Amino acid sequence: MVISVIIPVYNIEKKKKVFEATIESVLKQSYRDFELIIVNDGSIDKTKIILSGLEKVDKRIRIITKENGGVESSRRTGISNAQGDFILHMDQDDRYRKDAFELFIRKIEETNADVVVANHIRFLFSPFFSFGKCNAESMQRERIIDHESFMEKYYVSFFGMNDLPVNIWNKMYRKSFLESIPTPPKTGHIIEDLSYNMHVLPYARRIAVVPEVLYYYRWGGFTNRYDKSVLETALIGYKLKMGQIEKYGLLSFKAYTAVELLNYLNTYFYQIVEYDVFDKVGFITEFKKVMSLPEVKEGMSIVRDYDKYHYEFADAFLNRDYERLYAYELMTKKNNKGKLFAKKLLLNI
Repeated sequence: MVISVIIPVYNIEKKKKVFEATIESVLKQSYRDFELIIVNDGSIDKTKIILSGLEKVDKRIRIITKENGGVESSRRTGISNAQGDFILHMDQDDRYRKDAFELFIRKIEETNADVVVANHIRFLFSPFFSFGKCNAESMQRERIIDHESFMEKYYVSFFGMNDLPVNIWNKMYRKSFLESIPTPPKTGHIIEDLSYNMHVLPYARRIAVVPEVLYYYRWGGFTNRYDKSVLETALIGYKLKMGQIEKYGLLSFKAYTAVELLNYLNTYFYQIVEYDVFDKVGFITEFKKVMSLPEVKEGMSIVRDYDKYHYEFADAFLNRDYERLYAYELMTKKNNKGKLFAKKLLLNI
């Protein structure tokens, strides 16, 4: 049974050694019957040259070059070109355990599952510096999750109450299953993992869980810059989730989704203060603008009726008290001086 491993890549020149370690973790798998599809997402450095020799190194490697469209479109391109019976996804700087494919295949054959979910661990620099094993209750032992149980106990993980990993890269998908269900909508460049699985997994007849760590995810995302996509992510995620809530009649999930939106908004406004994007007047102007958005208005009305979530920043949002929120974000920035210093150190390593 052939596995199709899909890796989207973009501008790997400066991280060539890291990428080579990623490829090595695939080529040295104990299970040998796979194809490795590397999708070059319109890189503008020497990525094409780096990739050009790989197909000669191992005949199982296929290179696809496309115009830049983001990781989501690259994964879709990989799936549409996959010739295997099963699909695995991987990021360009991560690793698989050397027997991961073997264990994935064994589990999907034993259980006849549509999807297999494996445990994962985060690492920094090298898997020897690992942390952050998924300790969700669902990942503590082998189990089979049928459709009814998934919708009743685990689907809530996509709505801010995590009990099952929502990532795309720690899962094996049966390709025939993916071909039998509606194609998930594209989100652009944002929350593509969560959106994909939020639309795919409710169709699965059976999901198998492997509690062993098979995937090593490189912890990154350090930045010293304002990320304006936080607000876009919040709004897109909110709309997608509310759509699924209505589709499946899961009205109790609305409160979780609205609270998650509020948390995103808090992160967004904290960034504005942390990176001095606006002065106080600009902060207030942005606050009023965001609070007038229809998604935010709806979300805040839901949180207001949810009496289990009251923090200082939450009350500031609910009362539209921009003075209080500004003071809260300033105090948070002051309290985070040590974390900000550590972040700068990591960015310079």
